[in-house]
Amino acid sequence: MTTETSRENRFVPRVLPWGLAAALLALYLVTLGRGITLNNLQPFAQVSGLQWQPVLTHPLYFLVTLPLKLLPSGWLPLGLNLFSAGCAVLVLALLARAVALLPHDRTRRQRELERSDYSLLTIRLAWVPVVFAVLVCGLQYAFWQSAIGGGPELLSVLLFAYVVRNLLEYRRDGREMWLYLAVLAYAAALPENWLLVLLLPGFIAALIWFMGFGFFRLRFLARAWVLSLLGISLYLLLPLLGLLRDQAAVQFWPALKFALADQKNNLVLHWQHAQDRLLVAALPSLLPLLVIGLRFKASSGDTSRLGILLTTFLFNVLHAGFLVFCAWVAWDPPFSASQFGLGPSFLILHFLAALGVGYFSGYFLLLFSERVKVRGPSRALKKRIHQAVVAAVCLFAVLIVAGLVYRNLPLVRAADGRWLRQYASALLQPLPDQPAVLLSDDPRRLYLAQAQFATRKNHPSHLPVETRLLPAADYHRLLNQRSGGFWPLPPTNQPVQVDTFTIINQLRTQAAERNVYYLHPSFGYYFEFLYPEPHGLVNRLLPYATNATLAPSLSATQVQSNLDFWKQFTEDNLPALQRAIEQPAGKSRTNFVDRLLAKLRVQPGANTEAAYVAALYSRSANTWGVELQRLDRLREAGEMFALAHRLNPLNVVAQVNEEFNRNLVAGHATAVQITASIEDQFGVYRNWDQVIGENGFFDEPTFCYEQGRVFAQQSLYRQALQQFERTRALSPNDLPSRLWLANIYLITRLPDRVLEVVKEIKSQPERFALTFPQRTDLLSFEALAHFGRGEPETARQLLHTAVTRDPTNYHLLTVSAQVYLNAGDYTNALKVFDRQLGLRPADPDVLMNKGYACLQAGAFADAVPVLTQLLDLQSTNHFARFNRALAQLQSGQLDGARADYQQLLELYPNTYQVHYGLAEVAWRQHHTNDALQYYALYLQHAPTNTAEARLVRERVRQLNPSAP
Repeated sequence: MTTETSRENRFVPRVLPWGLAAALLALYLVTLGRGITLNNLQPFAQVSGLQWQPVLTHPLYFLVTLPLKLLPSGWLPLGLNLFSAGCAVLVLALLARAVALLPHDRTRRQRELERSDYSLLTIRLAWVPVVFAVLVCGLQYAFWQSAIGGGPELLSVLLFAYVVRNLLEYRRDGREMWLYLAVLAYAAALPENWLLVLLLPGFIAALIWFMGFGFFRLRFLARAWVLSLLGISLYLLLPLLGLLRDQAAVQFWPALKFALADQKNNLVLHWQHAQDRLLVAALPSLLPLLVIGLRFKASSGDTSRLGILLTTFLFNVLHAGFLVFCAWVAWDPPFSASQFGLGPSFLILHFLAALGVGYFSGYFLLLFSERVKVRGPSRALKKRIHQAVVAAVCLFAVLIVAGLVYRNLPLVRAADGRWLRQYASALLQPLPDQPAVLLSDDPRRLYLAQAQFATRKNHPSHLPVETRLLPAADYHRLLNQRSGGFWPLPPTNQPVQVDTFTIINQLRTQAAERNVYYLHPSFGYYFEFLYPEPHGLVNRLLPYATNATLAPSLSATQVQSNLDFWKQFTEDNLPALQRAIEQPAGKSRTNFVDRLLAKLRVQPGANTEAAYVAALYSRSANTWGVELQRLDRLREAGEMFALAHRLNPLNVVAQVNEEFNRNLVAGHATAVQITASIEDQFGVYRNWDQVIGENGFFDEPTFCYEQGRVFAQQSLYRQALQQFERTRALSPNDLPSRLWLANIYLITRLPDRVLEVVKEIKSQPERFALTFPQRTDLLSFEALAHFGRGEPETARQLLHTAVTRDPTNYHLLTVSAQVYLNAGDYTNALKVFDRQLGLRPADPDVLMNKGYACLQAGAFADAVPVLTQLLDLQSTNHFARFNRALAQLQSGQLDGARADYQQLLELYPNTYQVHYGLAEVAWRQHHTNDALQYYALYLQHAPTNTAEARLVRERVRQLNPSAP
């Protein structure tokens, strides 16, 4: 008996963990992703050097994966996946050891039944809790997916598992070395996972719980502090490595601050915006630990027989509830971290839940084991009850494990990277054999393309460019190196930051010299100068013709080529992809198991990789549908919108377009319905940029109109024009879109287009019921267009005629004056201002504008009394005081100018324009010292490379020849 127990003691804690690890390793290798997955996409970019920015987070993961850099690019994803599988297997081995070391002496009944050393479980079924816990953790979907798909998450879980195992080892033999190693491992894990920062008080409490007052010994605290510093020094690793580079992209302190801020932001974000979800997700894992940690006294509460029976029953119910709860967490119920979208950092909570599964199942197996002496008249019945409880625990374990395999195995097998490889292959299909520039504002698409290139022996040396990084001069140097020199170096006068115009010019040059492709539909400054030509999933960028506002229509050949691409997709790839996103693994949900899971609030599980790829296809399908609808191919456009909506039910843009397409096909009238709450229809998306960036463009008049306004506010005038022109085509009676068109055509200096819009509106008064403000807006557009065409007399005649008809209309006079100001006709503007002042002599806006017009017309003496009148009305109008000071300076009224400038100097002591004015007054009055003083202040605060600054430096040399 003693020999058998001794063997059991050796087998469960020493042999069984490695046997289970080997079994799970075999499973992970069978289901291992062979290529790129969503989990290893970012690590692949970092390890392979595709990511330009320096790696600033997960320092330990960076360090241990350094040897993988020696692998060929095509083998690197597999290497990352194998590394994750190895981490997962070690986590499970440590979990098995930890469960075997859990003490079963928490209650009086446990202490009576388990008298082994350290109260470790030694019953014949002691292996069951270990196997149960390991399988519950290893088969949980998020853990399994991380194990076979790469990523840094499991390394932090491994360190945490090592910490837990060491604490239990210390309880077994009392060697402080276990605690020192636990402290070092926990500190080293802190830079890897921000959740461990949140759990740090719990770790310290565990140390105190295990050590008692021994924790506060100075020697232990000193050693633990040194080891903690050694562990958290990993925060310094990546910033220090950055200093070893020839040209560090990020200096040490900014890099360190970024790493610390990343964890701080995660903590603040989850605590402030997801505190409730965070606590709900953590309770099923942390609350059972309190029960495991508490040791209940033998005589507590009611000591009567009935009281003891009732207490025992309640304890058993509590432990049964925790067992079910911890096992339920592995199914990703609605309260789990996975369902809350809290991310892979929370795999630690699944580890703790599995630990609870091991303890609570062992609790019941011990309390109803063969060691229980059954006495009394109902001995046979009690014995059967005990056997039934043991069988129920074992059956529960089998059902949970089998259910996890049933639910998760098809999902895991389907998320092996096949959808990403398929998408990457389709993405690259239209690209030419010659080297091209591949642009994307989404780095993941670039990484996918490069990973796909790595699997091909012979492929063109395309240059991937992440557009978000183009403002960085260092990135241009890297592109120059990677391209063999055809991508130009940044300008010498822009050594750090490259301005937008330089970037646009470089892209236009590249588009003129070679093929440039955008890997997905997009918008922004680049599309003000280059238009997208669709080729499957990618868009070739081509320069606009001179004065062109719209891209040229696609040729019949181009349309057919794209139709063939989408036809091939719908026939070859769509059926399997749709099954994967609509019903994971293609299972029927009508069988008994699925109905039972639904009753338990367990969702079938989502194929995240397929859903991600489907969303990418959805965006491109919607964009192609918009293109077809603008070509009046309504039936085919409707099919694409429906396809985009099926692929991504959250694609609100495709949903709007699909509904509008049905109205077009049915011949229903369309109109712009302006509403203040249009963004409320965006669903989960926060703003216009996000909803279009994720889903593609709208092609419905109301949304086109609103999108045009957003583009106009962002100074994306060409793209705004395209939206307003589309609104104009879809809604023949819409006036606001035409007024916007006229305004933007004026801004972009296309007066002929302005006059076309004005002519359309004026020629059909029955369609456009113009209000008086709209008529005056139209008048200003028409007059400014004639000024822009070099026809000032025509413009003046228009304004004169309008004012003659209604000479006392103050709003009309204001609009006329503004037109003259914008056109630079200050003489006529002053005449209109005089008319306005005749009607309203004390209008401060008119006085301000008249003073400005006098300055622009060179009538400085006339500006002084006007601005003086304004200052009498508004003594705090500092801009008017500055204009009066300038007018007095230019008209020779130097004392008055100096007085105004002095007042302004008291308010704005660092304003170089005031310094210049005072210096000029002093220079003209031959006050050399004052002039030098104010010129010095000017040079201290003013821009250096201006004509005015050069004049000032020359004046200083004249006044003081010894000046440098």
